[in-house]
Amino acid sequence: MTISDRLTLATDIAREGGALARQMRRAPGQTVDLKGHQDFVTAADRAVEDLVRMRIADAFPVDGILGEEGGFDGPRERLWIIDPIDGTTNFMRGMPEWAVSIGWADETQVRMGVIFAPDLDAMAVSDGETATLNGQPMKVSTRTDLTQSMVQVGWSRRAPFEWHTDMLTSVVGAGSEYRRVGAATIGLLGVAAGWSEAYYEHYLNIWDAAAGIALVRGAGGAVTTPPLAEMLDKPGPTLAICAADHPLADVLTG
Repeated sequence: MTISDRLTLATDIAREGGALARQMRRAPGQTVDLKGHQDFVTAADRAVEDLVRMRIADAFPVDGILGEEGGFDGPRERLWIIDPIDGTTNFMRGMPEWAVSIGWADETQVRMGVIFAPDLDAMAVSDGETATLNGQPMKVSTRTDLTQSMVQVGWSRRAPFEWHTDMLTSVVGAGSEYRRVGAATIGLLGVAAGWSEAYYEHYLNIWDAAAGIALVRGAGGAVTTPPLAEMLDKPGPTLAICAADHPLADVLTG
């Protein structure tokens, strides 16, 4: 089976999973559990991941799966990487910035990815070499002037808050703008689509990042992370940027 076969399946599943999540959100009595401080999981998170796992296992039974809620199943050298609902807090509060994220990786890197944000009517797809948004080609921004640049940022309690504020101080001091939407998928999509010049997070889980990595690279951008094998076991610093030599790279990581 080819990357194209997997990409077609991922696109179909993401759309199906997004529809299921929206349906469950409208239903009364939606259950919400707490995994950690301000870290929620809903019944929809689990149901969407179960759906994605089932569809993948039926179509590609020899592939492995890593999901945020269910962990590892199967080999790592042919691995689907799933976040059933990235931006769960946004989702459960009725905010639009959340997405179903499905990526696929071999033993060295992410090769394809799909991000579907139902409330934004955004289906982003990449085979690792090209990227589209709702069927139209995506290209990263060409802005290089820091005073016209914007970075999207993420933060979790895995990193000291002072690191985050120090980074924002550097961004603002360089004359740039920043946004935090609360969903890495939307931030990474924003880089691929040219809405912002960079996305940075000190400790990002691979299920939050995988599909977005493929999108940014497919749209002509650059992504810097620890090696994939390391990211599969623990979160790591992730920089997605429109060009590796963009001055924001030094601002964010220097």
